[in-house]
Amino acid sequence: MKRTAQIILIVSACCGTFFVTNPAGSAGRAEPKHTMDHWDDPYDCVGCHWERIADWSSSQMSRSYTGDFFQAQFFKYVVKDAARDPAVKDAAADCIGCHAPSAFLSGVLTPPEPALKDNFWNQAWPWPDSYRTAGQLKTGLDDKQLNEPSRQTYRNILPVAKQGADRGVFCDFCHSTVSTSDRQPFNHNYVVDAGPGRNTKRADLEFPWAPYHKTQVSELFESADLCGICHNEQNPFGVWVKATQQEWLETDYAERDIVCQWCHMPPREGKPAKMGPERPWNHAHWFGGGFSGFVEGVARTKLHVPQETVTPGTTVPLEITISDIATGHLFPTGSTEERDVWLRLAVVDVEGHELQHIPVEPNPQDPNDRYFITSNALEAYPSHSDHSDVLARDSLPEGDRIYQDVFLDSNGKVTFGQWYAVRIIGNRLEPGETRVEKYSWQVPRQWAGRAVRLRATLKYRRMADSHATIMGIEKRPHLLVSQDEKVVRIAAR
Repeated sequence: MKRTAQIILIVSACCGTFFVTNPAGSAGRAEPKHTMDHWDDPYDCVGCHWERIADWSSSQMSRSYTGDFFQAQFFKYVVKDAARDPAVKDAAADCIGCHAPSAFLSGVLTPPEPALKDNFWNQAWPWPDSYRTAGQLKTGLDDKQLNEPSRQTYRNILPVAKQGADRGVFCDFCHSTVSTSDRQPFNHNYVVDAGPGRNTKRADLEFPWAPYHKTQVSELFESADLCGICHNEQNPFGVWVKATQQEWLETDYAERDIVCQWCHMPPREGKPAKMGPERPWNHAHWFGGGFSGFVEGVARTKLHVPQETVTPGTTVPLEITISDIATGHLFPTGSTEERDVWLRLAVVDVEGHELQHIPVEPNPQDPNDRYFITSNALEAYPSHSDHSDVLARDSLPEGDRIYQDVFLDSNGKVTFGQWYAVRIIGNRLEPGETRVEKYSWQVPRQWAGRAVRLRATLKYRRMADSHATIMGIEKRPHLLVSQDEKVVRIAAR
């Protein structure tokens, strides 16, 4: 099957109308060979694949261009930086290469701002509660499983039909992709087969058929390479600012051939199209990632207390083990200049209110340790430090262990503009790894004779609150990953 699929890809690439990007960036880009009408708009697919459109409409893929954060960062910083700084002159075009690929291949490298900007967190969840448990995001329910109100919910979540760049990453673009221009997938190095007379759609289903378009089995759709095309990125300074597929290659998941799609497009039974046969498996198209259903429980927090009773006024050593148990890549991953996971240890009352914060002990053996303890120092910038405003680095209570990548610009300053990163300092969690964090608890004398609870909490967020504020968008929620508690009695004096 592999050899057959390879032959199919070669023949398709030779016969199709396609465009190959420069994998290191946009320099030397050829004249566009496409126009945006070379691909069907997503709502041309709704007649046969309405459940897939419902999935996609509620996904980040459908918002890859119209998302409020992308729009703010793109027009406030990237476009301006690309126009004024030759070192990053292709940055805006390379953003479009993944966030609006049909526009990129059509030579529309700075599309107009959309009238409506999306925010995932303001959207209604499209599935009943019984289908939104962690690891069981079952979508594409058929008519037997959906009652009329649920079917109406699906209709209501379909936004106004998106066209042009607003389509983001959409059905026909992905299913017209035949290969990558290099052995390694990165920097939007897709090869596509689209245009007049090119109406073959590719996927991984066996024996496909459709009345509207031609169909073809493609091994690319069974591979993590499909995702690496945009989820691996090397910036103009040669720094890998995104490397999720490369991270996966170093895991046991890759050795066992458990690819991205098995978690982020979970398989289920049903019909991929309404006229097609029932299949034992086909994939959801919600493309979930750093949201509650995916981050809850992916790492385990375990608090270790040496004794059940402690003496007031003494210092008690504590340990917390953090174990990554369920990610196929580093945690967090993706746009790691923004994503954070952090650990907080505190004493709480019976209602969960914090009574005392216990800060993490600094690691004097690590010269970069200060980047891995939460701080509100004014040392971060939305772009390069020479021409953007300074903001609080973490925008979190200080003194907690934080697992993150810190991007530094050419002045050695923290930047959220990954196109300006010349160095990355990181301590993210590896798949299967267990970390041990050490603490010292100063037991308050005034608590003698009472019992208290020690609570260790691990949380995740998509971006710093200070970054959201300067972008003029809503702050992203802080999501619980895991938590552990221990009751400790403080001896009477």
